[in-house]
Amino acid sequence: MKSPRIAAGSRVSAERLVVVIRLLSLSGKGVEVVTCAEVDSPPVLDSEVSETIVSLRERFEAVRRGEIHRVRGRLGNLSADQEDVVESLSRGIIEKVLQAPVTMLLNAAAAKQSAFIVETVRRIFNLRR
Repeated sequence: MKSPRIAAGSRVSAERLVVVIRLLSLSGKGVEVVTCAEVDSPPVLDSEVSETIVSLRERFEAVRRGEIHRVRGRLGNLSADQEDVVESLSRGIIEKVLQAPVTMLLNAAAAKQSAFIVETVRRIFNLRR
């Protein structure tokens, strides 16, 4: 991989990050994507990490609500307890799915490696800046 050009007099620290994303299908067979990149960018502010986490949660919550709305007619008349179960189940699924990307963002921020991770998460989940 070619090293990026750096303007004279600028302070930059290049760090090599390896990101492994494992995608598991329902059949249990997985696909592993390994990406190597030299990150040569200014550190991302904690607020950008926080904004990315909020955007990620909002995106998943919108999907969750949309899917419940989409299948609502097929569920028939649910009791209050049944509605609570559907809400709890769907929220639990979202929390489990978000656990890995949120942890990755928080760990990257703590290690001052957040620029690459924030950009990767934003691209994967098509989040606006």
